[in-house]
Amino acid sequence: MRKLAFALAAVALFVAPASAQQQQAMRPPATEAPLFDGVALIGPPPAAGSAALGADILAMHPTVSAERLAQARADQPFGPWVAMQPVLGADFTEARFPRTARVFADVLAAIGPPLDATKRQWQRRRPFLDMQNVTQCDAPSDALAASGSYPSGHAAGGWSWALVMAELIPSRGDALLQRGRDYGDSRVICGFHYPSDVAAGRTIAAAAMARLHADPAFRRDMEAARRELARVYH
Repeated sequence: MRKLAFALAAVALFVAPASAQQQQAMRPPATEAPLFDGVALIGPPPAAGSAALGADILAMHPTVSAERLAQARADQPFGPWVAMQPVLGADFTEARFPRTARVFADVLAAIGPPLDATKRQWQRRRPFLDMQNVTQCDAPSDALAASGSYPSGHAAGGWSWALVMAELIPSRGDALLQRGRDYGDSRVICGFHYPSDVAAGRTIAAAAMARLHADPAFRRDMEAARRELARVYH
């Protein structure tokens, strides 16, 4: 496992620095190398003049309900508790579920390095830098504007957390998976990512989860979180 601080550095443009408690919860890393080659896995973003880029551009002016737009705006903070509360309720907090928090820390440590590597490799410009009238949420920060758009860190995080929580609380699996999908889609609605950025983020998430499940320590963390959650969610 990698340090949570290292993982958060890869998504620092989306999330506040990790607390000391979160950092202490992580196991010492065996290596700082990514679990897998994210650059090779997702390949490059759509090329200039390609049909795939044309589809990305056409998708960047979505018409959504006022309710969905409000949700997209609420989804701007990066974090599993924000992402999953619409399904699991306001009481779904780190303080109440520390063993689940450890699983989330493991996940962030797994997705962070490949996200960082792929963003640095491709340096794709964000849609709001090249297209007018696509930003429907808060004005993007300078840090966000300077960061690579491909792949989406929010989409990778949201899909990872959804996969984890659907496994831990199968009775709510469908709703949790849909919530993870919506969390990534909110980035397109806001004008911060292209759809292909979101799809690539979900691929990173799926690869990270597959590799994590081969780690006995992660499986132990999952089992501890399962018992913790079962006391509340049935």
